[in-house]
Amino acid sequence: MAARKPLQDHELAALHAVLDHFPLRDQAVVGVGLNCGFRVSEYLPLPVGAVALANGTIKDHLTVTRAGMKGGQGARKRSVTSRSVPLNAAVKAVLQKYLFARFGSGPFDLDASLFPSRKHGHHLSRWRANVILHAIFEAAGLRQHEFYGSHSLRKTFCRLVHRNTKNDINLTRAVMGHRFCNTTQAYLHVE
Repeated sequence: MAARKPLQDHELAALHAVLDHFPLRDQAVVGVGLNCGFRVSEYLPLPVGAVALANGTIKDHLTVTRAGMKGGQGARKRSVTSRSVPLNAAVKAVLQKYLFARFGSGPFDLDASLFPSRKHGHHLSRWRANVILHAIFEAAGLRQHEFYGSHSLRKTFCRLVHRNTKNDINLTRAVMGHRFCNTTQAYLHVE
């Protein structure tokens, strides 16, 4: 997704300003994308049990197994490893609010899809997530669909990690799960 750009600080502020006008599921999709840095195709199929315990407690880490990662089921799957990232307070809050709205104070169904579609038993598709994200971006004033999409969330996460690690490219590369620093540099869109 070379054409997708990371969100700059003012664009991120505009996104957060309109996010409350969208359903909790859509807010959670954005929250996980911005705060965990996984590809949308890696976190949409996850079950509720990936982020929560049955009693309603949100886990401290989100782990995507090798089979769920990009390239994790192909011919080069041995070179792909699972990735685990800590869940910060912002994503924990949005997940808690979203899951409480879905399950109430009763026990969570850990096998249910974290991001269900309207089709019973299926998770939200990557295509549908992009439609939702384009609507959110448009409401935030980011109308250039060729520049903003689901991969913008991952690239924004990369930019924020890079900034918060005092521009440590190797640490950013490790957090992103990239094998080479030049891949990470392409995500940063240095101008």
